[in-house]
Amino acid sequence: MTNIMTNILFILFLGNGENIKIWNENTKSKFLDRLKTLGDVYVYQDKSYNIIHYDLSDKKHLEYNNDINFDLSYIKVNNYVKMIYDDINKKYKNHKYIPIGHSGGGLMALYFSQIYYHNCIHCILLDPATIHDIQDIDEKYIIRSNTEFKEILRNIKNYDYDSIIKMENIIWNLRKLFYKKKLKLQLKVPTTSFYNIEKPEHNKGNNNLRLNDIKLMYQYNKKNYESIILINKTHDIFNNIQPAKQIIKYIQNLIKNER
Repeated sequence: MTNIMTNILFILFLGNGENIKIWNENTKSKFLDRLKTLGDVYVYQDKSYNIIHYDLSDKKHLEYNNDINFDLSYIKVNNYVKMIYDDINKKYKNHKYIPIGHSGGGLMALYFSQIYYHNCIHCILLDPATIHDIQDIDEKYIIRSNTEFKEILRNIKNYDYDSIIKMENIIWNLRKLFYKKKLKLQLKVPTTSFYNIEKPEHNKGNNNLRLNDIKLMYQYNKKNYESIILINKTHDIFNNIQPAKQIIKYIQNLIKNER
């Protein structure tokens, strides 16, 4: 990318509990390698997901870093996206952003583009968590005490499985509560979602949740939203070669039109 007016930075937001390797090393498609042909790529490993390192039930969990030195403020969505934004500004200059979020990271990508819309030319959602997901808050996981939060982390460092599950629920429910209060459905940035639809449906209701989300987003965004349905491409729709090619081609055309 030589023209400073058209430098593109893809900002990738991981789904809940995901390892950074899901975007490339652990894919059949080598998704990141394909994306890097179109622009620069920024991926940050959410330290809160590193708690999985301490779950000894699967050797693959050791691929996560053991660094879980964070506190309650770290998982707050507004703090988290500002940290990402500040880090990006230190490393990249004269770029326009395309946030890309997978699963629960789709909500993070939407919020990032809502706050930093002047810098974003588009937002891409890959089988994102649905708006319905953020309506269901389990209040017993809404904690506000940093002392309690740090105590759970200390238990995790001692490989306490129940504490790992508890922390996963705390992180997800606190972030859902934030999205429920702060995420606007009227989009400031053109947004495209790629949804996986199962035929036949294995988990009853999943397809309806996705289709209802599509209707809801079109209701609020007559011109600023597009949905693309993929059939039986799995939740990790960027994993296999054919859907990855389709997503990359779509993004490539976006950039051409922007220029």
